[in-house]
Amino acid sequence: MKVMIRQGSLTDGDESVLVNASNTNAQLGTGVSAAIRQACGKGYQEKVLAALDHHFHGPMKPGQVLLTHAGTHPRAVWVAHVAVMDYREGHTAKSAPTVDLIRTACERLWDVVESIPGAGTQSVAMVALGAGTGNLGVAEPTRIGAQTLKAHVALHPNTRIERVTFYGFQLPDYIAVAHVLAVEFPEVKEQLPPEVLRFVEKGT
Repeated sequence: MKVMIRQGSLTDGDESVLVNASNTNAQLGTGVSAAIRQACGKGYQEKVLAALDHHFHGPMKPGQVLLTHAGTHPRAVWVAHVAVMDYREGHTAKSAPTVDLIRTACERLWDVVESIPGAGTQSVAMVALGAGTGNLGVAEPTRIGAQTLKAHVALHPNTRIERVTFYGFQLPDYIAVAHVLAVEFPEVKEQLPPEVLRFVEKGT
């Protein structure tokens, strides 16, 4: 299992599974969700809502994961919609996730990816769950994602997860992700541009 880091949108990569920082209603609103909605083609929101009704018969609970096809995305095959925000009763201050919820959600995410139908391995485009609307910032959700991934692989030595790429959209987010991954997966330092590596090594 290889861990990578990349700056930019997860929809521009070549991973087979896109991770969507979603909400309990699977509404593709802003940020990562908006990028996925645009990248997966016309009518994708309707397809996601139909899958939500089919699998959950209503909204998800916080921390649950809805796996759908990636519509007409040219490279991805699947999207894992992770319910981070609780919109079951509208968007309120209580909607925001806790770090414990993010940990539970990440554990379920890796299990869902491991159980994707069919043979072969999967590559995952990972984002910091709860970083934006959830107000958790980038660093802690990335740390939780990395730690739960390591724990998952330890329990599944023959994991089907071949590669996970952690994305930071803007440069500050990319650097924050790099800081965390340099601790959890030191091998990612080899992937960093020299100027970013110098910055990261000063803080690790």
